[in-house]
Amino acid sequence: MAAHLRKSIRTKLVVNRFILFFVLLVIAMMLSPRPVFAASKRQVIEFPDEELASESVLPVFDHPEAVKNRLVPTAKRLELGIFGAYSMTEAFFNPLAYGTNITYHLGETSGINLMAQMYMSGISNYGKQLNPIPGPNGTPGTTNLNIQFAPAPKYLLLANYQHTAFYGKISLTKDYVMNLSLYGLLGAGAMGVGDTTAPVVSIGIGQKFYFGSSFAFRFDLRGIAYNGPDVLSGPDLNTKTSEVSASQFSNKLQFGTLLSAGVVFLLPKF
Repeated sequence: MAAHLRKSIRTKLVVNRFILFFVLLVIAMMLSPRPVFAASKRQVIEFPDEELASESVLPVFDHPEAVKNRLVPTAKRLELGIFGAYSMTEAFFNPLAYGTNITYHLGETSGINLMAQMYMSGISNYGKQLNPIPGPNGTPGTTNLNIQFAPAPKYLLLANYQHTAFYGKISLTKDYVMNLSLYGLLGAGAMGVGDTTAPVVSIGIGQKFYFGSSFAFRFDLRGIAYNGPDVLSGPDLNTKTSEVSASQFSNKLQFGTLLSAGVVFLLPKF
């Protein structure tokens, strides 16, 4: 009985000590200062006014320079060139032509281009196949179309506004760099067809590849539109022996595509 009583008293003492230790631990945690990291979150860092910048600096965008130290400056320079051309949509007449162009560069991005082109005489291979006109099922015909006596393109004169949209360079090999420019063309002029002249408008795109600061290859692709004689609307040409006047044909809105390639030379700046 006494042993059981002593054991019960010791158990109560252990429990009471544990409770007292827990209470003291809670009181100590409540009375202790807050962790340092909590205080640091509220800390404000201040600098003296004399150490702060007195003004701000921003990049300048008013007059950006896309290209510096151009190898091929074009502003105020005259460009002379010769070229050969091919009419990509010509069905009946000789599609080959040749000509010359002159360009005065008002600045690095704009210029005035004048072009004069002469068409070579004759008819195309397709036009030759129509003499005589094939009969049904490809049988030989007895009538010639004689398209060579219809009004044919003679010349083309154009005045164009030229706008350079891109100037850069391309590396063909590890040791050789070629400069190039991409430009658009918008113009108007006159086209000689037979014994008449028709107004013409044109739009195009071109590319120049420079070999040095004064010499370049020039490639142009132009679309043209004009109101000219319709060679299939005139009189029967089978009995004709010379060119027929354009006045005997009805006019029709016609479109053409010209591809030209040539060389140009830039004269020194005026």
